[in-house]
This record gives sequence, structure tokens and C-alpha cells, in this order.
Amino acid sequence: MIEEIPYRGWKNNLRLRGPRTELVITLDIGPRVIRYAPHDGANVFKELNEQIGGANENDWMIRGGHRFWTAPEADHSYDLDNTPVTWKKLGDNAVEIAQPPSNKFGFQKTLRVELLPGDDEVVRLTHRLTAIGDKPLDLTPWALSVMDVGGTCVVPQPKADLHPSEFPEGRTTLPEEFLPNREFILWPFTDLTDGRYRFSEHFLRFSYRAGLPATKIGLKIPTGWIAYENKGLIFAKHLPRQDGLPYPDRGVNLELFTNNAILEMESLAPLRQLAPGKTHEHVEHWVLRPATKSLAEESAAREFFTALPKIG
Repeated sequence: MIEEIPYRGWKNNLRLRGPRTELVITLDIGPRVIRYAPHDGANVFKELNEQIGGANENDWMIRGGHRFWTAPEADHSYDLDNTPVTWKKLGDNAVEIAQPPSNKFGFQKTLRVELLPGDDEVVRLTHRLTAIGDKPLDLTPWALSVMDVGGTCVVPQPKADLHPSEFPEGRTTLPEEFLPNREFILWPFTDLTDGRYRFSEHFLRFSYRAGLPATKIGLKIPTGWIAYENKGLIFAKHLPRQDGLPYPDRGVNLELFTNNAILEMESLAPLRQLAPGKTHEHVEHWVLRPATKSLAEESAAREFFTALPKIG
């Protein structure tokens, strides 16, 4: 079901409602998905109350929710999204939101939101960046989900193993077992000892902690799911990676950021030059689940990720 509703000071918004969950998409500003929640339940996204309901500001506003940026980070990333967007219905459970063209930076952003059929209640988001000027752009879509505070992001990792010199007798050694199997990118303000990073055999857990300054990590991860557990709900995000293509920020397709106010789960598309008139698409899928078992437990986390929908 798709309907137009008021929401927290904004007069014009869309609500997409499935059997168990709902999304609210702003129309007075954006493109932005400001709410994703169970019916009448808590929003998994952060809403910065002092910015909710506002419009036409002269400065960029984070507001909260899920937004569409451009990478690598620079002035174009902060292109204002404080004015009304247009929309069209694409079916019973799909809409497309178009931001006014940015003549300053030579692009236009369009966000397609679809509630896919089936019992899993999967949301598909397609971020479309189009070059509208007469010059090519060296930019790519960047999708950022601003999560409500208090939770932990869980990112699957390759299984830890022994050094080949310590393999038990009789185990065959393969050449690739001497090589690295994961990469992390760190920022000048990243402190891996501040208690917000925890590695286990199968996962990286990245947590919000009140009162601490900003920290960030980038990862090269294969196509698949990551998750955020908070206040009895688990938000899972499926993001792609295209092997063999360059990515921003030294090659990462996932970035995690947190400070005293928010925690962000950010996915990036590969870098490619965008010729005038051409469009670059970046797709995420979402699901929302009750946290029947805490992902802090290794076995529960493995069970949760195994049971998530397969995305073709």
C-alpha cells in the first residue's frame, strides 16, 4: 500500500506499507527514507529532532534516515537536499523519487524504493546517479543509513584459521593460505582500542558508545548481508561488490562511522567515469527482523545470516 501522509512537521511524505513493516519517504526534502519500522513500532533510523520537519535551509542537514550521497567525499557530497522532490508510482509497491538537477555539480539523483513480493518482505533501493552537464564525472553513488544509537553492527568475516606451519599433520596446504584474506581502511581519527571494535572468529562487531568521539573503518567485503541490532530489532542490509573494479577510499565498498550522536552503515558503488547523459546505479536490499536471539552470540549470529533471503 502506498499513501501520502504528514510526518513530524513535513506535510508531504509517502508511506509504503507491507504486512509487517513500513517505510516513510520525505517529499518536502530529499531523496530520503526517514523511517523504516514495524507497524507503529520504533524507527530503526536515527531522527535528529532539531532538524526533522525543516526545509529550505542554506546549509546541508544530516537529519537522519537513509540518504543518497556521492563519493569520494568532497563538496559535491554535501549538495543540498533541502527542497521538494518529485515522485511517481511504479506499481502497487514501488515509487521513484527524483531530486531537482544539481547544476552546480552536474548530476541528478533518483531513488527507487520497492517492497518486493514474498514472505520475506524485502525492500530494494536503487540509487541512480545521472550526469546532466557537458563534462564527464568521476563520481559514484554512496548510500548511507543513519542508525538510531545504542546498537551494534555485525559484519561477517572470513573464517579465522591457523598459519599453514601450524596445520595438523596430514592437512594439505594450499598456496593461497599464506596470503591475506581481508583488508581494513582506517582514518586518522580511528582508534581500534576504544572498545567499539570487537573481532570474533566469524564477525566484526562495531558498536555505538555514548560520549566517544568519531571513529570510522572501511572494509572490502564480498556481496552479502551486514546487520545492525538495536532495541529488540535487527536491520539487515545486503550490498554488492563487483570484483575487478576500483572503489573509493582505497577500494572499500563498506564504511562504518559513529560518533556521539549517530552510527552510519554506508555502502559504495565502484568508481567509473560517468559520461554526459549516462547513469550509474547502486542497489541495496533491506529486511527488518525481531531480535529473537542476540547477535552478540556467535552461534546466533551465524544462524541469523544463514536464514536471510538469497539475493540474486
